Amino acid sequence: MSMDPRYHRLARFARIQTAGVERLNQATVVIIGCGALGAQHAETLTRSGIGHVILVDRDFVELSNLQRQTLFTEADAAAALPKVVALKQHLTAINHTTRITTHLVDVSSDNIIDLIKGADLVLDGTDNLALRMIINDACYQQNIPWIFGSALESYGMSHNFNVPHRQDLPCLRCILGAIPLESGDTCSSVGVIQPILQLISSIQTTEAIKFFVEPSAMRETLWTMDLWSSHSQAINLTKFKQKQCPTCGENPTYPALMHAQREAQRLCGDGSVMIREIQPLDLAALEKILIKQGIVHRFNEYFLNIEGDNRIILFKDGRAIVYGTHDVDEALTLYQNLINLI
Repeated sequence: MSMDPRYHRLARFARIQTAGVERLNQATVVIIGCGALGAQHAETLTRSGIGHVILVDRDFVELSNLQRQTLFTEADAAAALPKVVALKQHLTAINHTTRITTHLVDVSSDNIIDLIKGADLVLDGTDNLALRMIINDACYQQNIPWIFGSALESYGMSHNFNVPHRQDLPCLRCILGAIPLESGDTCSSVGVIQPILQLISSIQTTEAIKFFVEPSAMRETLWTMDLWSSHSQAINLTKFKQKQCPTCGENPTYPALMHAQREAQRLCGDGSVMIREIQPLDLAALEKILIKQGIVHRFNEYFLNIEGDNRIILFKDGRAIVYGTHDVDEALTLYQNLINLI
């Protein structure tokens, strides 16, 4: 079978060639988080001919995303499309031969295994350490390599974890406390420029391509870059490997995969709290009650949006976002009052 002409330039690169393109065409990659990093990952991998791209994200497109999140449009924001749905539409228009699977869910300890099982590689597009710890434990349990990346202001970093040919390297849990992987700042508080996101995504996706084509060429250091000051570093983390690590040590227990109770957390955006239920809610039943009580709302196949001073959006995967407050206790009270209607 002749090669799709879209990959001719890729195949001419001496480190890839035709055999490399064929391996990319057979690969399955999961992207967790489809915002500023993840959307760029998805575009690059789709254009590179990855055979199956699995998109996982809990959010929908908003106008504030467009400054830094590629492919999304004003029309996507106006329609409040879930990011995975909007991305699939755009990616399919770019390369119809890549299979795109979408999951509009909040990744947690009780669903991540089903989301990544059978994949060849996981790419990080998330924005918080707690979720990355879940990814870390799940990937080590399932023996799947994963590529970490983060960016804020003009600074970013990336590292490859669980690479098969380098089992002497530490996992994310091993280096906690030794490397500043997360600060109290967020993109909404201190901002971010798109070029650093593009750069970190380029690093992550290049490492992904190497994994399928030439694994021995994969970087073995934590790479950091401040674009504004043009300062980069490559840090060897081998010494941080811990034999008793509960994730990658001799007797792993994978603590981040323990099942959680109902949980709530402040979100990166302005004035909102996310609540995650153990079991999904019956949104159709709740909407009927809202209609009877004359409560203003919007209902579609993706979410139930209840208007008011504290707008609440409920998703069918058992997740809610309470707007207008950063107080977790207040958000939980408002949420419970709504759930009590059922």
